[in-house]
Amino acid sequence: MSWGIKLCCVAMLALPGTKAFAKAPAERRVVLPVDVTPDHYRIEVTPDEKALTFAGTVQIDVTVHKATGKIVLNAADIVVDSAAISGETKAPAVRYDAKEQTVTFAPGHVLKPGPYTLSLAYRGKIYEQASGLFALDYDGGKKRALFTQFENSDARRFVPCWDEPGRKATFALAATVAADELPISNMPIASTEAAGAGLKKVRFAETPKMSSYLLFFGVGDFERVHRDVNGVDVGVVVKRGDTSQAGYALDAAAALLPYYNDYFGKAYPLPKMDLIAGPGTSQFFSAMENWGAIFYFERALLFDPRVSTERDKQLIFAVIAHEMAHQWFGDLVTMAWWDDLWLNEGFASWMGNKATDHFHPEWHVWLSSLNATQGAMQTDARDGTHPIITPILDVLQASGAFDNITYSKGAAVIRTLESSAGEEAFRAGVRRYMSDYAYGNTVTDDLWKELDKGATNPITQMAHQLTLQAGVPLITEEASSCKDGKTTLLLSQGHYAIDAGSTKARVWQVPVAAAALGGAKALALVSGSKPVTLTVEGCGPVIINAGQGAYFRTRYAPAALAAITAQYGSLSPDDQLGVLNDVASLAYTGQEPMAAFLELVGKVPLDANPLVISAAAGWLEGLDDLYAGLPAQAQFRAHGRAVLNPVFDKLGWDKKDGESDNTQLMRAEIIQALGKFDDAAVLAEARKRFAAYVADPASLNAATRRTVLRVVALHADQAAWDQLHALAKSAKTQIEVQELYLLLASASDPRLARQALELAVSGEPPVTSPPGMIREAGVLHPDLALDFAVAHWTWLAKLIEPSSQASYLPRVVAAGSDVKLNLKLDAFAKDHIEPTGRRELQKTEAVIRYLAKVKQERLPEVDRWLTSHGS
Repeated sequence: MSWGIKLCCVAMLALPGTKAFAKAPAERRVVLPVDVTPDHYRIEVTPDEKALTFAGTVQIDVTVHKATGKIVLNAADIVVDSAAISGETKAPAVRYDAKEQTVTFAPGHVLKPGPYTLSLAYRGKIYEQASGLFALDYDGGKKRALFTQFENSDARRFVPCWDEPGRKATFALAATVAADELPISNMPIASTEAAGAGLKKVRFAETPKMSSYLLFFGVGDFERVHRDVNGVDVGVVVKRGDTSQAGYALDAAAALLPYYNDYFGKAYPLPKMDLIAGPGTSQFFSAMENWGAIFYFERALLFDPRVSTERDKQLIFAVIAHEMAHQWFGDLVTMAWWDDLWLNEGFASWMGNKATDHFHPEWHVWLSSLNATQGAMQTDARDGTHPIITPILDVLQASGAFDNITYSKGAAVIRTLESSAGEEAFRAGVRRYMSDYAYGNTVTDDLWKELDKGATNPITQMAHQLTLQAGVPLITEEASSCKDGKTTLLLSQGHYAIDAGSTKARVWQVPVAAAALGGAKALALVSGSKPVTLTVEGCGPVIINAGQGAYFRTRYAPAALAAITAQYGSLSPDDQLGVLNDVASLAYTGQEPMAAFLELVGKVPLDANPLVISAAAGWLEGLDDLYAGLPAQAQFRAHGRAVLNPVFDKLGWDKKDGESDNTQLMRAEIIQALGKFDDAAVLAEARKRFAAYVADPASLNAATRRTVLRVVALHADQAAWDQLHALAKSAKTQIEVQELYLLLASASDPRLARQALELAVSGEPPVTSPPGMIREAGVLHPDLALDFAVAHWTWLAKLIEPSSQASYLPRVVAAGSDVKLNLKLDAFAKDHIEPTGRRELQKTEAVIRYLAKVKQERLPEVDRWLTSHGS
């Protein structure tokens, strides 16, 4: 989906016919027994779209490995009407365990080892959020389409099954659907026959051996555009009438498939690959890598020049690249258990970046990825962090593992390791891994073994420290001196921490590349607090982590930081952004003066890379959020305007001939920041353009439209809010509908924010919109949004995926800086969040404590600096 040296003792559980996988102690992990495993599923379903129910049958060919008196499967919200075991004359007794989401079939005696077939007839529900088999309505509720979403553990809501990634099997799916609708699954349609009463029965070809969470079924009034790419039928599936928006995605997929075939050294093995667009949204994902049938919410796949921006274009390509990478990392080779989720998500994130950079170097993807790494480091330095490879006890805990540690830190660590091993050697190891483990399950050490084969620079020890320990290494410049045209650095390795007890890890092997401005890189391995000497060619400012390719923070000696600040404009864009993020993060924790950060922001050149300028603006906006409600906010906003207005004067409101894609993104960021800082000229122009847009939507291009709407929504009065509301009700596409209802909830006026919250529960917005509206209101009004969500929880919970409900409320207030919010979260958790599902709660409470501390202890430093500089 689209986010140590010393090994701990790990028990091993061997599944017959599958790869052994690392697991937590058996008495703690909630898993199925290993004495029976599936080989093949024959599934038939008949959905009733209007009643939001479905009927199904399944015949599961199983192998009993050890004599047993029961067969236990996963099932949730499933009722079994009949059950039979081949060779048995009596039906087995059926017992449900709702808490563990299992159903047990007991024949009344012991089944001997051997092959059997378990035959079931059952009923289930169709959800209205992305879980199991779910419905998405569109065109004002006039039309409905069905899709499935099974990761991490919701295939059990579609069919009783072994719903664990290590229990791979083949699947043959059939469905009875309306004769005029198009059904989609992982494999092509093998046969179609009339089923009477305007229905047809469609059978899909058998899948390769795969995990249950990768199975997909969808049906609706769809159209499909497609082309042959290296013998694979590649298609984009959309609602009828949307094919004009599918071309960009189809072109992207057609380019990426040969690239991945070459990189992995193993051709995509299925006969077709569909990219499937669904209307609506989820609070937790944008796309899902079902093998051969990748699901996307429309904003992550469809490009409509009327409303889609350059940011949308980049996002679409990046998400397609990520999900297609999963067709190998995750689908062909799958982690054996959720402990190793990063083998899917971290690698797909890194591989997606690599592929996107290959096709669009002008987007500077690796530079942009530094912001994702920055976010992961902040999480990794606080309470609630976890190692990349982390014990997962149950499906609720597995849901909490889909975070920026798994995705963004995982991707950053892969980049670190690739840099250490060398690009070609790393790819050779990946190719061996794909070849050796195709259609199987692995643990992370399987990959390290392949990468170490024949390597001149084995990476396993370094990889263990980065993946089995939580936390962020900190490289500190203890001293430096220049002699004979060379600079000698004294470096030590410590721990960057916001919460000191967030991890016990203190030692990493950190590959450090350093370079003087304009000089060649010198390399050293820094591990532990004992200083290491590193000598580089040249004198003057020296950048540690030159190129920003490794996962660690850097703390410069004061004189060195002053020298870097003085020549900041001479740094490469990567180093400008890396230094900015390091200095800002250390200043927020009091390890650098806030003055160092503010002075560095003032040194960002007007001709800097747009991504660097955008990041600087983002840091200023973050500080402004902390000033909310404080009398000094006006002074800070005046400073923000003074910093950003020279950039805006150069940019202007409208695109210029020949400017880069990223310059367009920067323009939107700067205008929105100035709007947030109450810039009178920007607000006046935004309102003027909004009035013109309301009168004539063709008056604004897509990029300007998005920017204007956001500025106006933030500063909306009742009249402007009503106009936005009217636009939402009359929007032509589902993408616009979702966007406009979110904008209504972004108003800074608390009265209008409450109005948006009341609208969210009125039944007017599409059913997938209310959770997002409440979260959007929570950005500026966390107390208001949290109280509202708690008061409406019984209703709201029905709109959130069951496995993700534990994460939702904490995310509503994730931008809050009042520790009183934590008391409210704790009270809610006591009644509504199981102990194994509280990781997101822990992380959010750590963020709130952190921001409250910055607000209390760092903002006075900012005030003093502003006063001393006449701001």
